[in-house]
Amino acid sequence: MQPFRNFGESDDPWFRVGQLAVTTTVIVSAMSVAYMFVWAFEGFSRPITTRLLLNSGTSWGSVGGGEVWRLVTWPIPTEPSLWTLLLVAVFWMLGSQLEALMGRKRFTFFLLVLTVVPALVMTALEFTDVHGFVYGLRYVELGVLIAFATHYSSARFWPGIPAWALAWIIVGMAMLQAISNQRGYELVLTVTMSLLAPLMLRALGHAEQHEWLPKFPLPARLAGHPHRRPPRPQHRRPQPRSTHLSSVPPPPPAPPADVAAQARIDALLDKMGEHGLESLTEAERRTLEDLSKRLRDRRDRS
Repeated sequence: MQPFRNFGESDDPWFRVGQLAVTTTVIVSAMSVAYMFVWAFEGFSRPITTRLLLNSGTSWGSVGGGEVWRLVTWPIPTEPSLWTLLLVAVFWMLGSQLEALMGRKRFTFFLLVLTVVPALVMTALEFTDVHGFVYGLRYVELGVLIAFATHYSSARFWPGIPAWALAWIIVGMAMLQAISNQRGYELVLTVTMSLLAPLMLRALGHAEQHEWLPKFPLPARLAGHPHRRPPRPQHRRPQPRSTHLSSVPPPPPAPPADVAAQARIDALLDKMGEHGLESLTEAERRTLEDLSKRLRDRRDRS
């Protein structure tokens, strides 16, 4: 299991602003905080929020009515309060760990699935008697918490509560609250997110210790290890008719250090693929990360 990183620390950001690594987690968290100001100044009728949220059985419009942007915009509206600010902080802390685990592209794909697939399920409710509306980062944050607890199941939160137990408690309380308030719309979304998050995490090649979770096939680019580059197709070059007419020098061989580093990376990845991520020692995990970053930086400069 990959060791914890410092919150906000990343070897694979989209870009940097000074010392700040701008990751997908940072971007989503910043959007939620920024929308608190939009909420405060948009007025009581909420003309912007009602165009972004996900709903069924209201006059605000819906995905079934052609407003397909709601499939991805519903987590954006954020009501300013200490509770929602705490939710954003938890999303940032847990999301930064999952993004370090998956890599920026796979984590972005993971968040998109947690956003779009539940929205499609809720769109199907437009043709039933289950009505309601949802918005905000709360449910996506719930999916991130469940995924974190699934992979880091032995981690403990204050005051010593295991991650898996805390996730079950929060999901159970959310379901009981939805049932007591007769909010079937929110109950369906909670159940959908609770099932989807661990299945997607497993499909992306993590939580290998939970073999009872089904693993759905994904393209190798998504399901493979984030530090392994996909193999490039080899194209045969046409041979010149005469070696005397060829003036193109052969490509320079790779430096011995790069060859040795790649061989070490391949050996560690083979070991992980055969025996699981937990078979690597902490030193081997650090070696894998350091060598992968060194080769990636060298290739980017060349």
